[in-house]
Amino acid sequence: MNMTTEIFYIIILILLTIVVVLSGLYIVLKQKYKKLAGENKRQKELFNRMDNGKMEHFHRAQLNPHLLKNSLNGILSHAYQTYYTMDKLAMVLDYVLYESEDELVSPKAEIEFARNLIEINKVKLSPLFDIRVKFDVDELDDAVFDTPTLVPLMTVDLIENAFKHADFHSADSFISINMTFRNGVLDLVVSNRISKRSPLQKQKSGIGSKTLEECLMLYYPGKHRLDRFVEHDVYSAHLQIRLYAD
Repeated sequence: MNMTTEIFYIIILILLTIVVVLSGLYIVLKQKYKKLAGENKRQKELFNRMDNGKMEHFHRAQLNPHLLKNSLNGILSHAYQTYYTMDKLAMVLDYVLYESEDELVSPKAEIEFARNLIEINKVKLSPLFDIRVKFDVDELDDAVFDTPTLVPLMTVDLIENAFKHADFHSADSFISINMTFRNGVLDLVVSNRISKRSPLQKQKSGIGSKTLEECLMLYYPGKHRLDRFVEHDVYSAHLQIRLYAD
């Protein structure tokens, strides 16, 4: 067998291979086309059974403007909530980093800090969670309100404990925070149903922070009241500080 004959057989083999591949592709494409044609026929029959009113309603439902508007409002709501929370967080950080460095702050500054701290913690709660927050502040008739007479961060311990140890799963769960300032007296009452996993359930674990007690004894001897107790799975704390002059 000479060189010419070998080349001839190689060309014949290549041509046969190409014919086989093309035949296979033709069979596959023919099957796919047949299947697609059958699907198109089925869809046409389905749409032909629908009257014009239903067809119009069907097309409107594909892109409902009210649905898009509600989605946009939801996005804007989340964006506003994020901005609002970050703004409150910035105020809290300013207070902790700068104002709390002062030996004393005004009751006004501490109360505003407490408001912002509560708003930040409320973000992680379900909209259906029972949280009751009330501020009763006499801003106009009390000269002490704007006067630096209060050790900073006196309210943070009780507020943070409420959000840290509250039961967020039971149907009767709640957090209650009431703060008043009248006649030179700062009064904070915090209550919440305790989670079963909370260490506050253990009577010997020590309720609250000893640091708060030590600070009160050091700066407000004879001018403060701090009561904390657990009753029927509800933790309650009552802090009162008298800031008026003797």
